[in-house]
Amino acid sequence: MTSENIVKSVYRALNSLTLFQNLQHDAAVKYFNKIINAAMVEQLDPWHLLGDYHRLMSLLLEQSAHKLLPPTGNLWQNHLLNLILLDDNLFARQAAAGQQVSAVLKAAYQHDLDMLQVLCQHGVQSLDCIFRGMDPYFKMGDLTEITVTADNHGIGREVLDLKRFLLGSTNWCEQVPQMISFYRRTGVGQFILYWAFRYEETGTGWQLTGIADPDPIQLHQLIGYQSQRQQVVDNTERLLQGFTAHNLLLYGDRGTGKSSTIKALIHRYGPDGLRLVQLPRKNLGSLQKLTQALSQLPLKFIIFIDDLSFEEKETEYKEFKTQLEGSLQQQPANVRIYVTSNQRNLIKEYFSDRNSGDGEVHMGDTAQEKLSLADRFGLKITFLAPDKEAYLQIVRELARQEAIDVDPETLEKLALQWTLWHNERSGRTARQFIDHIKGRTDLNIF
Repeated sequence: MTSENIVKSVYRALNSLTLFQNLQHDAAVKYFNKIINAAMVEQLDPWHLLGDYHRLMSLLLEQSAHKLLPPTGNLWQNHLLNLILLDDNLFARQAAAGQQVSAVLKAAYQHDLDMLQVLCQHGVQSLDCIFRGMDPYFKMGDLTEITVTADNHGIGREVLDLKRFLLGSTNWCEQVPQMISFYRRTGVGQFILYWAFRYEETGTGWQLTGIADPDPIQLHQLIGYQSQRQQVVDNTERLLQGFTAHNLLLYGDRGTGKSSTIKALIHRYGPDGLRLVQLPRKNLGSLQKLTQALSQLPLKFIIFIDDLSFEEKETEYKEFKTQLEGSLQQQPANVRIYVTSNQRNLIKEYFSDRNSGDGEVHMGDTAQEKLSLADRFGLKITFLAPDKEAYLQIVRELARQEAIDVDPETLEKLALQWTLWHNERSGRTARQFIDHIKGRTDLNIF
């Protein structure tokens, strides 16, 4: 193929995409497009195009260092493959949801795969043709193969395997079954990339923002409360296996590991298709629409509401109760709600509630209404503050994990003093104490 034909084929591919329109909004693709378009209309300002080329190179280098997307191929191929696999388009959404894809949609997707293969195979070659045509001595920057130096597991490994598979394929349009299988296992768009998300309201609606660095706590690092955590694990595994699973309420004293237990789930079950979505208390009214949106995806979701409680005069709990159970809409099989609270019934209670002076006739009915909110959770799990020996056991185990070399008797004495300063015994207090001691041992104060 001549240099002119290579550039023409790439130009045609860039302007012939049907479903992958999102690629045109990518910054690197825009610079690439500018260079190709300038060559086609023969408006070749060498210095201007050279600036675009180096800006393109800068973006490609940055993307090659993306810690969540293991690289392969050359810089351009790696970036293009990332865009392809993470693209949220109609075909990907229908395939992920297990829906029947129409023949017309499949044909459009196959056509786009053909065009994307041209861009992947001839993209770098087309740039070389353009710049060498302007300057025979032009030397292109290093766009050679990228070496993967880190171990990649879970989603990263699956993405890397598919990228390598496509690079080795001679006919992308025949790989539709592999793409469908990928979407059904991983979801689409950002759900491929992240295991944890934060619900956020925007000026035009709402969005889920991926959390690149979720809390790294692992289940095996959590000490004590084994029976409570096993209930959470068992329920989560039922959700993942498609069996009946409950909405969970984890309640009890501060610092006992309720939230950490839920956060740790994604590190064990993220590779199996579990995703965690944190819903702030102020957005409780959006629970139903969030649940409905997640129901359209092939993954399993835990909607995480942390540290939830209602004041006596607040009435939002009534709407929340209806959304949990009581509306006409059935809860999707792939979504469950995990809530943590310091309040057993989620609504703060006062002694005055038992002897109301506001003239209410049916105080018992009001009390039952408040209690019925907690009853909406199929499983309520209690985390109580540890006694002295349980607290010291947590301290000893954390010290072992951190390889802290302090005399056991001294360690326990200091740990108990620490609780006096912080007014509680809890896993959190033990963790803070160990962090404090570790800092001192690192400085050789002991």
